[in-house]
Amino acid sequence: MAKILVIEDELNIARAVKDKLSHEGHHVELAYSGQQGLGFVKNQLVDLIILDLLMPEMDGFEVIERLKADPTTKSIPIILLSVLSEDPEDERFKRIHPDGYLTKPYKGADLIKIVNKVLKNLKMKDD
Repeated sequence: MAKILVIEDELNIARAVKDKLSHEGHHVELAYSGQQGLGFVKNQLVDLIILDLLMPEMDGFEVIERLKADPTTKSIPIILLSVLSEDPEDERFKRIHPDGYLTKPYKGADLIKIVNKVLKNLKMKDD
């Protein structure tokens, strides 16, 4: 299955996402800040990143901009997890082009569905 990095500052949410995806057979790593997540992907590439938008110090928007600016990480698909509703008119959302978006609170089935969809699209690109 896929190697997934979850970047989420709320410990209970990060662990819940990890438990759900691990149960589906994925290998899941956790990072509790944007900086920690960026450091992780410099050392190990992942198939997918699940990223919280609202985090202290470095928010998800900045994490995405840094990932997209780096040739080694720019093609990693990103699913956003946030309490914010995605606003198509918001300039920040227009710049980042996430591969998926899930509004908190979310259902576990919705998480699995969007992860499977993004991974399927990734596999189709690779073929």
